[in-house]
Amino acid sequence: MFLTHLTLQGLPEAIPVNPIARWVWVFPVVESIHICGFTLLVGTVTLLDLRLAGLCFRQQTVSQVAKNLAPWTNTGILIQLITGLYLFSGDPGEYVQVAAFRSKMLLLVLALIFHFTVIRRATAAALDSSALGWRRPAALVSLGLWVSVLVAGLWIGNL
Repeated sequence: MFLTHLTLQGLPEAIPVNPIARWVWVFPVVESIHICGFTLLVGTVTLLDLRLAGLCFRQQTVSQVAKNLAPWTNTGILIQLITGLYLFSGDPGEYVQVAAFRSKMLLLVLALIFHFTVIRRATAAALDSSALGWRRPAALVSLGLWVSVLVAGLWIGNL
């Protein structure tokens, strides 16, 4: 109540400590890096899922494609986590109230769990000599989850 009274008396508000709330150029720069990280993450996951579905890179084993893409996928995840947390820190109270944000977080957690459990199992070297079988529908589920994360993220920006 005292702070409200001070603000009403015309005293300036405190300068935000977080640079994302302090300077107007920080948010677009961090968001651009966030989008680049997501592109790296989803791009590499899509390539792996397309290989699991038998649609590309047939000259390479599934495990070899997974091994080649893993550093890039992990880099994309790292960029996402760092920039995502930083973007969230700009106004956490607002973000948690937005249904699109909550949906994106739920879908992101599901996609990551699916990637590090089902897809990791599907890309094991021990399965390279066997038919794709159950791994094809798993690849489609993975693609669906990542597209859903993308759509939910776009939905946040349009609300």
